[in-house]
Amino acid sequence: MDTESINGSEQYEKILSQTASLDDILIQIAQSLGIENHQFTKQEIEEARGNLSPMNDRVAMVTFSDNKNNHIITGLVNSLRKIHNAPQISPITQTWLQELSLPDVLGRGMIADMISEGWMINVATEIQKGSQASFAVRGTLSTSNIMRRQFKVGDDYSEAPDTIGVYILGFNLPELDHRKEFVSRIVRAEYDSGKHFLADKFSDYYIEMTKVDNWKKSDLPEEYHELYEICLILKAKIKDQERVIKMNAVQSPLALDLANETRKAVAPDEFINDTMRREKGLNELQNFMNRQKLESAEKMLITAIQNGVPASAIEAMRQSVGITDTRFAVLKKQARAE
Repeated sequence: MDTESINGSEQYEKILSQTASLDDILIQIAQSLGIENHQFTKQEIEEARGNLSPMNDRVAMVTFSDNKNNHIITGLVNSLRKIHNAPQISPITQTWLQELSLPDVLGRGMIADMISEGWMINVATEIQKGSQASFAVRGTLSTSNIMRRQFKVGDDYSEAPDTIGVYILGFNLPELDHRKEFVSRIVRAEYDSGKHFLADKFSDYYIEMTKVDNWKKSDLPEEYHELYEICLILKAKIKDQERVIKMNAVQSPLALDLANETRKAVAPDEFINDTMRREKGLNELQNFMNRQKLESAEKMLITAIQNGVPASAIEAMRQSVGITDTRFAVLKKQARAE
């Protein structure tokens, strides 16, 4: 590794050790790269604005922060409840957008905890390039956040309102591969009998956005139409929203409101500038973390070679992290020299 890379690694390690707040990390990385005050061209801004969507965590945060547009989230939850013949919730009155921390940055998007009379709601959006095998655990922890916000150890949990989790996913859940539907309600069950357990107290809904493409509105029962139209807007880039609305004859007031409110959220040029600066910082952070992972893997390979680990195991280790033949040859020479 060259001197510049070493210095960069030390700098990022110092940044990461000082704070767990993603916002603070990205700001400090942007400063270290000299882009904190960089102004992008009008063309860059317009292209970036058009390519954003409501599923982007920063767009979602601006759209729904400070209790704005809670009626859209209320409607989203009720469109899910209607499909599953569950009671409708009261209007959401209070929204908390959780601050993303470093452990969340590569796995989680916008998280919001919300209060409706008699209900606690947690809504999460996630975009992944591939599948997310560990989501079942993380999703369960996310749903528990809203309960922890309201109650402490020793409180009277009999007063706890019903809890709803909504997960809007840009990937398919392996556990739901057998389901063609793009929305699933999951209830807890007893381990031995499989009998539903606390089904009225807890409801988790999973919307697999990739499965929306398998349907046309005309193929769905009428109770699905509103949710389907909301999903179309959630998926659409800002520049494509009008076309999507017209092509699919979108009529849901909530879906049309969502499109309008997200366009308003991304209207300020400074918001786009700030988003692009953070994106550069995030890419740099991801590259740094990938470098750290590769360096650790290379050290493990060297140790394995030196300790006579079977060649088949070493080969499996090498391929799992994508170390090339050329680089592997260098590592073997290094192992023999040490």
